[in-house]
Amino acid sequence: MNENENESEDESENGTVYIVAQIQVEDWDTYESDYLPKTLERITAHGGEVLVASEAAEELEGEWDGNWTVIIEFPSEADAYAFMQDEEYVEAMRARHEAAAWNDIAMLPAFDG
Repeated sequence: MNENENESEDESENGTVYIVAQIQVEDWDTYESDYLPKTLERITAHGGEVLVASEAAEELEGEWDGNWTVIIEFPSEADAYAFMQDEEYVEAMRARHEAAAWNDIAMLPAFDG
């Protein structure tokens, strides 16, 4: 493996990633009181930043499921995984599962065009 391939591999592991979620929230009281405060704290603790958290998704093509969309930016894949596995976040996640009918969550790398 040459030096450029090593750099590319390091960038994919350490480059910016996004966690994107579409959620169907059914119990807003539980979601807002038991999930959001601790989650926002843990995102920040792991270097993340919430870019989008909104009910207002305008469908431009196809169907946009869910009533809550979230996009979170993390400096690296390692930071995103550390957030997702954070004990305090895992505890808060239970409240999200309780408050939502379903959750679709994915991690995506930043565009490297």
